Amino acid sequence: MIRTIRASLLAAVLAVPVAMALPAEASTVPKGTKKATVVKIVDGDTIDVRFTRTGSPVRVRLLQVDTPERGECWFQAATRRTASLLPVGRTTYLLADKAPKDRYGRSLYYAWNVGGVFVNRNLVRHGYGKAVLYKPNDRYIAVMRAEQAKAKRERLRVWSGRCDTTSAPAPTPTPAPRPTAAPRPTAAPDSSSGGNDPRFSTCAAANAAGHGPYRRGTDPEYAWYQDRDGDGVVCER
Repeated sequence: MIRTIRASLLAAVLAVPVAMALPAEASTVPKGTKKATVVKIVDGDTIDVRFTRTGSPVRVRLLQVDTPERGECWFQAATRRTASLLPVGRTTYLLADKAPKDRYGRSLYYAWNVGGVFVNRNLVRHGYGKAVLYKPNDRYIAVMRAEQAKAKRERLRVWSGRCDTTSAPAPTPTPAPRPTAAPRPTAAPDSSSGGNDPRFSTCAAANAAGHGPYRRGTDPEYAWYQDRDGDGVVCER
């Protein structure tokens, strides 16, 4: 009897760390968010979610980020990025601002994924979209504009003056020298690694084609290149 009680207590003690570890995946998510399940990626700044298992899908417009529309340069890249950050079937944490919906009836939210990545901010920081203010929702606009300034300085994606496809119209170039010819990727994106950009033989080739930098723990492409200085960033410009 005593041996049985001791075994039960030991099992309970061992179970505690596991139970306590479960919420850690969203440890950086702010208070006040609503938990939802991603059911569809519409484009880079629009997703469908379900707040309950049997509830109807709700269309969500991500606040303070505007990604390219279908047929425009970087549309596919932005859509893939959002799909990578918010995989269908996984949990997202949504935070409302002052106005709950836009004129089209879409719910307006800031989104975090299960790893605590602020999706809206990530899209702007890496040049997949531009920072926009949808009044009166201004909670993070200063942060978004600061991240946009960094992306512009680094000429990332929508700020690169290049188009990522041959079918979409070329964007208005920003004042920056352009290479005579962009190197061709050595391989297609590795879908098993969750990458979004083409995989190049070197960071120099990736930079010349308008890609990079990639950060450890944020960009799946980081694992493709060698971080020689160990600063957590590869393919810096």
